[in-house]
Amino acid sequence: MIFLKGTTDKIQVVTSSTANVDVHASYIDAPDPIVAASTYTPGRKNTEISTATTTDVALAPGASVVRNVKTLIVRNTHASSSNAVQVLHTDGTNVETLYAVTLQAGEALYYDDGKGWTVAPLASVPRDVQIFIASGTWTKPTSFSPTLVHVQCIGGGGGGGGGANGTGAVVRKGGAGGAGGANHWRTMPASLVGSTETVTVGGTAAGGAGGTGGGGAGGVGTTGNGSSFGAHLRAGGGGGGAGGVSSAAASGGGGGGGWAEGGNGSASVGAAGAPAANAGTNNGIGGATGNSAGGGTNANLAEYGGGGGGGSTSVPSTSPGGASLFGGGGGGSGTCASVTPAVVAGRTGGLSNSVATNGGGGAVGTDGAAPTAGGNGADGSATSAGAGGGGGGGTVTANTAGAAGGNGGTPGGGGGGGGVGEGSGIGGAGGIGARGEVRVYTY
Repeated sequence: MIFLKGTTDKIQVVTSSTANVDVHASYIDAPDPIVAASTYTPGRKNTEISTATTTDVALAPGASVVRNVKTLIVRNTHASSSNAVQVLHTDGTNVETLYAVTLQAGEALYYDDGKGWTVAPLASVPRDVQIFIASGTWTKPTSFSPTLVHVQCIGGGGGGGGGANGTGAVVRKGGAGGAGGANHWRTMPASLVGSTETVTVGGTAAGGAGGTGGGGAGGVGTTGNGSSFGAHLRAGGGGGGAGGVSSAAASGGGGGGGWAEGGNGSASVGAAGAPAANAGTNNGIGGATGNSAGGGTNANLAEYGGGGGGGSTSVPSTSPGGASLFGGGGGGSGTCASVTPAVVAGRTGGLSNSVATNGGGGAVGTDGAAPTAGGNGADGSATSAGAGGGGGGGTVTANTAGAAGGNGGTPGGGGGGGGVGEGSGIGGAGGIGARGEVRVYTY
């Protein structure tokens, strides 16, 4: 309860700025002292304040009257500015602060006789969201006064390499996976951002194209292009996967995008996009190095950079696409053939939103007399990028073509490598790397 007793007691509100403040006070007046059959009189006062000042919002009662303040509401009605307010009680000599708070635009301070003081949540906060899936121009909103601009850039995924073909007892390789694009974000004061900014999206319809299937060696996947927001933020695209070859040579996966694009794979793995990836888990904004090691090695994981593409050793032994916590997943290696000859199964693409293990993305295609294409990587979410495509199935059946690698998930997933073909059947094409994306949120 807040009692005003006597002709000098009153409630005041102190405002610190010109941000508009509305005040409502409701009260009950009772005689002092209260006796049987006393009359209780309700009252209220509304006050609008638009200056930095001290204002009486609940006046003193008359003589021999006690005023019980039941409700007091102090609301900042300004569209964008905050206001530090104090609620005071004065008896004419002593001034005491009952409550002090900085009210953001739309916030209100409530006093209830039965519940006490509460600061209400913000009212509807003006905001603007612009999502770019193709290059264009961002325009700062003018319908309200922006305070913050949050930007998220995702680079395009690299294309998977095309599979090779060959005949007889010779090692021949499926294509290596393309790497994922980086996923970087930044929050800036709106005053640092221009009224318009140039937006570049890595790959308008897709990121890096897949390498062509080989009538001998397969083609190298194309590097995914980077995405950027003016000069404020950039996310590099993933490198393309190496094309398969008809020999016992390693096939390197593309390097994940960082601030810059990752490198394409070749007989050695693609380098991670700058800045250089850390040893081991490759965390930070740099991409992950591409992979050519067999098995499920987890040494090519990334954090904000793209996951490295999966490749194969000279043996051959295939590897999955690399995973990333936020960046695009790398594509998996396509199916290869050993000297026996026998198929050596390809691998799945890498996940985004995971650093527990590589793989887990788009499914690997089936092998044999009728190979099937690798599965496409799953699309991303509001925070993560897309998963990598799976490697294409391969064959050692005479005159049978290998299957294509799966496409990367949108945005930023790397394409899977194409599977190996036999005889007149060419190798499968590499999967297409997914386009990038730029998201701009203004408050």
